[in-house]
Amino acid sequence: MSGLAQPLSVIIGVNGIGMGHSVRQSVIAQYLRDRGHQVRIVTNGSARVEYFQDLGFPAWDGWMPTLLARGDRIHATDAVRANIRQAPAGIAQHLRLRRIIRDTGVPDVFITDYEPNTPRLAYHFGKPLISVDQQSKYRHLNLPSVGRYARTADEQRLRYFAPHADRSFICSYVPLEADDRKLEFIAPVVPDLVRSALVTTEPVATAYFSRYFDHGPEESVRTLAEVFRQYVPDRALRIYAQAAEIGNLRQYADGKIEIRTFDRVAFIADMARSEAVFSNAGFNLISEAFVLGKPVHLVPLPTYDQHWCAKVVHEAELGSAAPRIDRGAILDFLNRNWELRNNVERHRDQHLVADPRERIASHLESLPAARGRSLVSSAR
Repeated sequence: MSGLAQPLSVIIGVNGIGMGHSVRQSVIAQYLRDRGHQVRIVTNGSARVEYFQDLGFPAWDGWMPTLLARGDRIHATDAVRANIRQAPAGIAQHLRLRRIIRDTGVPDVFITDYEPNTPRLAYHFGKPLISVDQQSKYRHLNLPSVGRYARTADEQRLRYFAPHADRSFICSYVPLEADDRKLEFIAPVVPDLVRSALVTTEPVATAYFSRYFDHGPEESVRTLAEVFRQYVPDRALRIYAQAAEIGNLRQYADGKIEIRTFDRVAFIADMARSEAVFSNAGFNLISEAFVLGKPVHLVPLPTYDQHWCAKVVHEAELGSAAPRIDRGAILDFLNRNWELRNNVERHRDQHLVADPRERIASHLESLPAARGRSLVSSAR
């Protein structure tokens, strides 16, 4: 614990939409706990609270306002309309959370991942706020538009969620730079399950497609299965989807084409032995595929984040991207697989080998609160 006489008390705020944020922050939380620190979680949604409680962390549910974009911008009238009914209960929930923190112990430091609860708590209690996420690049870097998508709405959310932070660790699977000394770019936070996976290259491809509002996986699964069935019969294909989608997708299974309910351990194992990965353009999945040395073919969902991720991957020749699953794009990707895989492996060895958890923990342990604890203990 870097010479600390007493453990730090840390509260991590986690965006509860999807699993990417929860997986990333659970890895950080477990690492800090293993170093002797006390970690508690604030997230949103009972499923995410249970996820962290099952890992042994005290966890509480906070309010996450709805901030949807229209025309790549969050409009005040839309925000008011979307939240006016839930705001009284949401504010009351946040005030209860504030009392819980006071009663159970104000932490030395708060960490936030793209959510509004821990920043407000940090400001209220006068404690340092550290952001660890991948979205903050959209706030601090003047990144260009991608087609009809712009970073405006992401920047607005970040400014609403956390008007200021004492330091921002920004995860990125490609090199980025900024002049602001409060920013530090780090490699993606990836679970030990991924870093320790047995990596091979077998005649199999793995796919995962998710739902985003009315954009579901049906078309992608149907087309990908048809292409493999007709043009790639020598390769197996395992397509993963969430349990709610499986009923509509099983009809596309046939022979070497399997449709499976998403299970994280099984999915990582399949990805580790695959020669290629097909997916939407979620940051966590891309990062995990690259750590495993696997090229990706991406079909971004209709957000700036996914289109930016897909664009960067395509331009760096670490995979390919297309607006939809298309026969020509699939076959071109598979034909270039050997070249792309070599690119990914070189990129991984140059940029993604370092484990960023040590850097995050060292910074927390260097804060005045940590040094103050050590000095107080020494005086005693």
